[in-house]
Amino acid sequence: MNNDNKTIRVNSNISSAKSFQNRNNKKRQTNSFAQKEINIHDYVFAPEGYETFMFIIYFITIPYLAGLGFLYLFIAKGDFSNFLNFKISSFFVIWAIGYEVVAAILLTIIINSFIKSFKSVA
Repeated sequence: MNNDNKTIRVNSNISSAKSFQNRNNKKRQTNSFAQKEINIHDYVFAPEGYETFMFIIYFITIPYLAGLGFLYLFIAKGDFSNFLNFKISSFFVIWAIGYEVVAAILLTIIINSFIKSFKSVA
């Protein structure tokens, strides 16, 4: 009795396995989260040639407005008279609070799209 542990391979099984691997690799390469191209014009509303100026405006105003909204909704509990009693006159403090709020939202969106990229591969 020959006790060699050689695997028995059938040509059709090998070719079907290779075709499955090729299809699976192509699917992973096209849907890879890290391989996606990002076009900045899809996300930034700015006229041609004024992108830098608009980035500066966005960088200043969006976190400031998010900070004001956070202070109004969560700290003052939606009451305008409580909001006026804060006497926060520091632009930088409000901007820093808003910056953290915006960063948390963006990280949540990035993690969500990263998790969804795994669902599209499977």
